[in-house]
Amino acid sequence: MGSNLTVTFDTVSADYVSLYAQNGELAKRTRIATAVAYATVVGEVSTLVLAAEAGVNIYQYIAAIIKAKSTAYSCTVTYGVDFEESCVEGYAYEATTSGSNCETTAEKKTILAAVEKCATALSAAGAVRGCCTMTHGGTWEGHLRLTAEPSVYPATTVTCLVKGSRTMGSEL
Repeated sequence: MGSNLTVTFDTVSADYVSLYAQNGELAKRTRIATAVAYATVVGEVSTLVLAAEAGVNIYQYIAAIIKAKSTAYSCTVTYGVDFEESCVEGYAYEATTSGSNCETTAEKKTILAAVEKCATALSAAGAVRGCCTMTHGGTWEGHLRLTAEPSVYPATTVTCLVKGSRTMGSEL
């Protein structure tokens, strides 16, 4: 016993379109909420987490890693060290989710903005290492750890996963 499927196209009604548009334009994507969950501040240290403008290429690389892990539905931790001229930045990134995978719908440029906010906040606080949590309104939460001195203060030794970590810092 076979079935036939017929598809017909018609004009979309204005009522339906209004669910997805505001004033005739698509609604803008929401930003990623970023909060400092942990920061290590050491007196008399010469190297701090790079502010966004000092580590643009480094943070673009980290944002690409975050997007690639999301695309691969990967919840595993990734860590490493990146260099930009004489600047060194250690990083560790891990996603968690209460859903079925660790993906985010955020675009790479939105993720980059969140990474830069994290780095700038840690730098402004005088942190040699720290961690920020990132959320995008769904089940995904990113945990980004940055360190200016990976051999002394490894990014892998910083944790964002303490219960109530969002209350330890402030949303940026």
